[in-house]
Amino acid sequence: MIRFFIMNGKNSVKFDMPADGLFDHLGSIGINEDIPMCCSEKIYLDFYPTDDTDKIADIVCKRLLESDKISEVNALCQKLDGLWRISAEELETAFAENDVRGAANMDKAYEKLMNEPQQTDELSM
Repeated sequence: MIRFFIMNGKNSVKFDMPADGLFDHLGSIGINEDIPMCCSEKIYLDFYPTDDTDKIADIVCKRLLESDKISEVNALCQKLDGLWRISAEELETAFAENDVRGAANMDKAYEKLMNEPQQTDELSM
């Protein structure tokens, strides 16, 4: 869904989220804590959709905040990966209605969307 490139000093790692071994990836380059999405003097972080046609990954990447923790982004990616119950357009509309930004807020908006009754084209009898 989303590819991450993280460099800590001269050590770097590239992996895709959702990642089961997120903290193993970070630990492999000497990061032993949950890090924010912003860059620092010591840590460089870049991310982008793993596939140019993945509209949902693109939506998420554009709405992440520098203060989001990498674990929050991973949890959101786990929920959204392989999304089939709603379209990218429905997700974008749900996020755009209240200008939802940040992993935690996108997670809440997604949960709300998934708990709303789904419209159907079937006629009631």
